Amino acid sequence: MEAAKTMVPDPVAHEGDLLWTIPNVLTVIRIILTPVYLLLLFSELWYARVSGCVVFGLAALTDLYDGRIARRAGTTTEFGRFMDPLADKLLVSSALVAFVMMQLVHAWLVIVTLVRDVAITLLRTLLIRKGHPLETSFFAKIKTMLQLVVVSCIMLALAVQGTLLEYGVEVYTLTGAWEATLVNGAVGVVTVLAVVSGLQYLVAAWRATA
Repeated sequence: MEAAKTMVPDPVAHEGDLLWTIPNVLTVIRIILTPVYLLLLFSELWYARVSGCVVFGLAALTDLYDGRIARRAGTTTEFGRFMDPLADKLLVSSALVAFVMMQLVHAWLVIVTLVRDVAITLLRTLLIRKGHPLETSFFAKIKTMLQLVVVSCIMLALAVQGTLLEYGVEVYTLTGAWEATLVNGAVGVVTVLAVVSGLQYLVAAWRATA
């Protein structure tokens, strides 16, 4: 009599079944919204910049809920673990580059953040291939949250400034002395947090492969 075969679940198929969960869809939406808000941000029309601020806010909200929904529903996937932080980096880094192009933020601050993000993304990709995926650290989540807050505040200030100028009111300019100090100081703080969280990832990677 032939022995009964033990049914082993196919992790690849299971992962495929879970690919289009609500959290993963929110992550993809965040990626799609990134070029949309950038186009609106660079517009000279005040209402376009206001719309860009709203679109960025909606994209940031998807980051607030996708991970929470995944954990509560038990639908965490490898796609989500990798793409969620990558989508965050695209959303924030693109805004920082835009601020540099608008001469609002010092380029070196953004370069440090970009180098850190590229290095950590490559490191996580390498470790995933070796079977040692890195979980997003709590400190990195705090860093991302603060980045979203800082970028949102700058974009809101731009939107308000453009709206006031449309009606002939000039209250402030983000390229003024104290405004520039405030903006670059805030970006500098989150840059330091980005570097520290990057070092944490390096330590975690060393421990995982030691």
